[in-house]
Amino acid sequence: MPNFQKFETFDKLTTVPCPYAPDCGGCQHIGVPYGDQAQNKINDLSGLFTAASVAFPQPLKVLSAGPAHLRDRLDFSLQDGRLGLYRTDRHEILDIEVCAQLSPALQEWLSDFRKIQWPFKRGSFRLRVGPAGQRGVWIDLANIDIKTLLDEQSILYSLQQQSFVEIGQRRKVPVWTGNEFKLRDPEHHVWFQSWMNDTPVNLYCQVASFTQPSHKANKVICDVIYDWVKRYKAQRLIEFGSGIGNLTFPALAGAESILACEIDDLSLQGLERSLNELPASLSHLKDRVTIYRGDFQKKLTQDFSQFDGVLANPPRSGLMGFLNPLQNLAPEQRPEFFIYMSCYPESMARDLVTLQECGYRMQEAFIVDQFPQTDHYEVLGLLQREKA
Repeated sequence: MPNFQKFETFDKLTTVPCPYAPDCGGCQHIGVPYGDQAQNKINDLSGLFTAASVAFPQPLKVLSAGPAHLRDRLDFSLQDGRLGLYRTDRHEILDIEVCAQLSPALQEWLSDFRKIQWPFKRGSFRLRVGPAGQRGVWIDLANIDIKTLLDEQSILYSLQQQSFVEIGQRRKVPVWTGNEFKLRDPEHHVWFQSWMNDTPVNLYCQVASFTQPSHKANKVICDVIYDWVKRYKAQRLIEFGSGIGNLTFPALAGAESILACEIDDLSLQGLERSLNELPASLSHLKDRVTIYRGDFQKKLTQDFSQFDGVLANPPRSGLMGFLNPLQNLAPEQRPEFFIYMSCYPESMARDLVTLQECGYRMQEAFIVDQFPQTDHYEVLGLLQREKA
């Protein structure tokens, strides 16, 4: 039995207080009972699917890790000494000291981080707490402000005593040479964690890398993927949008082989390292994964008929040209099942229309509520090819 928890086990009447409501633009539904929030998301997704004429199992179900304090990754902006999110009433940063979205460890990191007096007016920061509690910060600034930070030295030195630091869009790492800071190439460290059933798997990436926002909520997602792949006893799986491997590993627990496709080279470097450093009890599985780098949205060279199942986690734009080769196959040549994960249900609905035309029907669908108090949610859909 999978370990994910259905929403019904949580108190639907729970409300989350916030001292910044209604001024903060981060949470659209703060103070709304949690049950109402879940029902609104069900209604929203049902409406999207219905409008697109996508058949879906009813009622849609919500999986949850809780109504608050989930996030282990935070993105805040700096503006004239204020560190926080934009206000609802004007384009101005609201200074935020505490946030109900943050895990206790991330809240503590934010409180310490706020003590810094920055020598510039604008910038953005990502704070992250890793699975072992380690702290990281990604600092994104204008080039002139990066130079100011490197020359000032004391702030960077202080930050590095309590966290791992990355700077700029290229995720460079500041290194002290003895008399100055120099920026060196990105480094891969364990900033996130996947799961193979109940065994945690360290994921190597950067502080700035894309990951799910919450360690706790991510376990919910991994449990669903593991359960679905294992159910089909898939021998050959192709994955699109593998990233650093968050879905690769729970799928690997139930598949004989996986072709992992991704366009971002840094992400694939992280996936390769994570495979090479699997726990000893799982190390024999690394040879079951083949890594392919390419833009799967534009050109796909793989033959779908060689696979039993598909696992897709595309960006907001959806699958785009990825589905073209699937349409060119005879129905019996198409993979038996298709797992689709999306944080943007609008593009997912468009892709599901194409999948329906290819003979797939949705067997299960979950809303994973890892963004409580907001409009956002993740969708997991399991589709099966209809028998001829």
